[in-house]
Amino acid sequence: MSISIERKVVGLAEVDHRIGNNLASLSGVIRLQRNAISKSGKNLSTEQVCMLLDDVTARIEVMAKLHKSLALGVNGDGVNLGDFLQEISELIGTLGPEGRMDLTVDNCCEGCIDPRHALHIGLITAEMLTNASKYAHPTGLPVKVHIRCETNGDGSFMVEVTDDGVGFPENFDPSTDGGLGFQLMRALANGLSAELQFEHDSLGVCGRLVRRKHLAS
Repeated sequence: MSISIERKVVGLAEVDHRIGNNLASLSGVIRLQRNAISKSGKNLSTEQVCMLLDDVTARIEVMAKLHKSLALGVNGDGVNLGDFLQEISELIGTLGPEGRMDLTVDNCCEGCIDPRHALHIGLITAEMLTNASKYAHPTGLPVKVHIRCETNGDGSFMVEVTDDGVGFPENFDPSTDGGLGFQLMRALANGLSAELQFEHDSLGVCGRLVRRKHLAS
């Protein structure tokens, strides 16, 4: 076997290993959601069940996008964060009601991230986008969402999702409050050794995921 073919085989085996680990992580996320629903003891309406299935669909699609990125990057360059977030934003935009979300993605983020971090970043971003689609404008007006990201060679990164909605409810603390979606984001951020920050007022919400240099491994 030639060296180039051998490297390709090793690269594909590493991709399969990472995908297997990420599928296990995704299964854990869905299981957490299932347990939370079971413990609540509430009967769900048809609309609520559809929303839950949409959430599961989005997470599976994020996994599929990551699989594609890993398969195309078997040379070990990692996952291009800007491209990955662009695909995720387009995906979430198609899942909600047509015309409800006006998305823009900062195209200056061309750096790559460790594939081990990509799924968590993608799921957190998808959750922020889903929340903006559902809650930013209760009256049904289209929501404008802007995504910005930064990467550094030391393993640190930043992802920011900003909307022009009505903001969080009064006295809502995103660091402790919220339903399963916020619980998942906090748990995923913790798994990244990253900070999950929110700024909000009556003009919108800015969610920010930050992994700093001194936290990077």
